[in-house]
Amino acid sequence: MNTTKLKYLAAGAVLVAGCVSSDVSSGRRVDLDDETVDGGISSSDIRTVASKMGPAILSVPEVADGQPPVRIKIADVKNSSRFFIDADIFAKNLRVELNRYGNGQVRFLDKNANTQTARASVLKDKQEEDLRRDIRELGREMGGIALFQNAANPVKIAVIPVLNANLVNMNADSFTAMLRSEILNASGGKVQFLMPGHTEGADYWLTGQFYPESLKKEGIINLAEYIDVVDERIKAGKSLYLDPPSTTTVTPSSVVMTTEPTMRESALVDMLRSPAMQANPNVNKRLNVMIVKPDDKLCVYEKTALLDRRISDNSGKAALILSCEISGLSQALNGTKSDYLMITMQLVDPESNEVVWEDAYEVKRVSRAGIVYR
Repeated sequence: MNTTKLKYLAAGAVLVAGCVSSDVSSGRRVDLDDETVDGGISSSDIRTVASKMGPAILSVPEVADGQPPVRIKIADVKNSSRFFIDADIFAKNLRVELNRYGNGQVRFLDKNANTQTARASVLKDKQEEDLRRDIRELGREMGGIALFQNAANPVKIAVIPVLNANLVNMNADSFTAMLRSEILNASGGKVQFLMPGHTEGADYWLTGQFYPESLKKEGIINLAEYIDVVDERIKAGKSLYLDPPSTTTVTPSSVVMTTEPTMRESALVDMLRSPAMQANPNVNKRLNVMIVKPDDKLCVYEKTALLDRRISDNSGKAALILSCEISGLSQALNGTKSDYLMITMQLVDPESNEVVWEDAYEVKRVSRAGIVYR
């Protein structure tokens, strides 16, 4: 018998032995395994389930022979009995026992709502630090490319609004503004930027395409159509930032771009204002930074940067899923109630959907009064 199992059995013996009962000012202290109320599920059942199931789980080949730590996702516990209790208490107790005596063999994925809220805040701050670092690195790379460094005269660059900017609560234009400063500092005087909104005399455009990594339509606009609209506005002496007085609300799928410039511009603005474009999907959001030649719209340089990272509960890393169900059969006669309860647990392989382990704990209780859990 290995050390982990010995520790587990020793701990179980302590639990069974319990504590010596003593009186306290607020009431009588009892052993955790004492049956103080007849009927229903007691604390001793919860502790027995954990002490029984824990060693069995550690002995499952997928756990015992797996590369530690074996990550387990706990599914929501199903309570099919007549008792209104915190059904998750069985899984929580088992998780504590396995973490205490499993010697690092297993690791559980957390699903606590408060923890996830704090986690999202921590990851957001970390992501902003990573983004500032990425902007500096990208600026140094772009400022040193041969296209700029080998030019006889300083290269003039106009900044064109980024495609899909602000469509999913992300300001990609702010990214290009910060990037512009880094490029300027890294170029050693080889690059000059025109004032935002001006393009006359520009050798190149700095623009890009902002997109979410999703199989759904998360506010994607055809880049070629957008560049054509920008070009037509420049020739007409209009501002680069589209803001005509259109209030039409449409969905992206209902818009058909035409070859008539004013209609295509109106359709583009309506798409930008569509509520469907304002959703913030929990996916990776990237910006494809582009250096474009104004005359033929040829992209001479591009680089993809991650602006917003998907926050995941890492379920994909789970090797096994632990499920638990509380089932019951209740009978009553002349004021006497009988309850048969069965707590079953399963380990399921998420890839094959095979049940690799299953066990059950059964108990039957008789009482003459109703049980109320709080």
